[in-house]
Amino acid sequence: MIKINIEEIFEIYDRRKIINNFDLMDIEFCVDGKPIEIDPKVKKEFEFTGLNNIDFITSNYYLRKI
Repeated sequence: MIKINIEEIFEIYDRRKIINNFDLMDIEFCVDGKPIEIDPKVKKEFEFTGLNNIDFITSNYYLRKI
């Protein structure tokens, strides 16, 4: 059995809300604190998917080449 603090769930939820409230074009994504290059065309194309900013990364959409 796993124990999960309810407070942790709300912290994660709040962080997700913050990330998803930004305009995707205004986000600079980083790996190990260093910005990664993402073609602005890929970001623009993603805006029409109906998905959110977190999905942009977790779906690996940001890796697309146009």
